[in-house]
Amino acid sequence: MRRISFPSFSSVAVSAASDPFSYSAEVGRKTLHLLALVIPFGMWGLGMPVALYVVGAGAVVAVVADLLRAYSSAFNAWIRWGFGPLMRAEELPDVGEGVTFNGATCVLVGAALLALIFPLRVAVPVLTMTMLADAAAALVGRRLGRHPWGNLSATVEGSAAFIVTGFAVMAGFSSLAFGPAATSVVVAAVVEAIPAPVNDNIRVPLVAAAVVVGGEALFLGRPLPLVGALPT
Repeated sequence: MRRISFPSFSSVAVSAASDPFSYSAEVGRKTLHLLALVIPFGMWGLGMPVALYVVGAGAVVAVVADLLRAYSSAFNAWIRWGFGPLMRAEELPDVGEGVTFNGATCVLVGAALLALIFPLRVAVPVLTMTMLADAAAALVGRRLGRHPWGNLSATVEGSAAFIVTGFAVMAGFSSLAFGPAATSVVVAAVVEAIPAPVNDNIRVPLVAAAVVVGGEALFLGRPLPLVGALPT
């Protein structure tokens, strides 16, 4: 049976000493995260259900590309040539070593799941928050991280950067009640720091969005709008 893996890509608070991936490469990687903000804002501009169709199609293409590079030496070589400098070692398996879904693929899959399950008023802010907070946490954690959370690679400094950035982003979206939104940031920082088999670009925004809608339903009496934006 071939291996399928979902390596962790955010490095929310990994210190530079614990990760051979260079800091300059990390900066380039997080710059792509910022460019990827076109995804949530594009979703908002397109509206439902077009946003789901577009992001979903992008996720399918990305998944197929990762499957293809696991079996095609030529395609794998092209991926390494074009994107290798911004990918971690665990994202670049040789042909025949199994399927590995890279960070960009997981971002698209996470965005598609957000659009499918949650209304855009929740999906867009949460996706924006996790992208920016992740970038801040990775850069601060690698450069300034000195105090790890126990045996985890995550550091206090990186997690703090995640939370501060997340609060700032959520405060800019009037579509969300700030109490549940702020709670989702703290929960997201915890989920980000704890290792899990599901890639953090998928699990973190989904958990954060669930906290938002759950908090609004519990404390503000708003209905749970799960899968409510799809046409019937």
